[in-house]
Amino acid sequence: MELEGPVLEALTHRLADCPPEFLLAPKIPNTSGGTIDVPALVADHFRALGRRAPGAADLAPLVANDASTPARLRLISIATWLLHDPWFLARGDLGAKTWQLFLKGLNDFARVVRPEAVVTDPDRREEFVRLCLKHLGLRPSGETIAQAADRLTTLDSVERDGVIRKTREAEARARAIREKMAEEAAKAAAQRYTPE
Repeated sequence: MELEGPVLEALTHRLADCPPEFLLAPKIPNTSGGTIDVPALVADHFRALGRRAPGAADLAPLVANDASTPARLRLISIATWLLHDPWFLARGDLGAKTWQLFLKGLNDFARVVRPEAVVTDPDRREEFVRLCLKHLGLRPSGETIAQAADRLTTLDSVERDGVIRKTREAEARARAIREKMAEEAAKAAAQRYTPE
């Protein structure tokens, strides 16, 4: 987030205006269905950046099939819309970082946030913009590095999901301990009152 990027509000507005076609189900190799060809969108985006479009072998990891693949591909599709803004297209030097964003930068986010939310929910929209900027080494215009990092931390869905999961696990462990202690106390009480 060392470099100053575009104005946050312009990007969140662009994201809110994302055409519904970018939210369609992605085509996934060796499965039926899907409408949108995300690798083709990515290749078109790199051509628009003035960069060499990734070849089929380069694009294969994008569509590696796991449980989060449909959501991840939909987020990549939305990210191509967001980053097709003239501000980004004028900066072909962001190509390598853009590729890393598409390849790995949205994986964890895809596991906890529905793709529709990054278009419809104001907080998820801001988080998605900030996440994309972070992976490009940018921060919103007018913000310091500390301000940008702090705001992204505040919105971080992946971190919040991890905290919730750990809290649930701790509660389950505490409940198991309480149940075990109650069981042992009941056994001890039963032994005290059992006639010899």
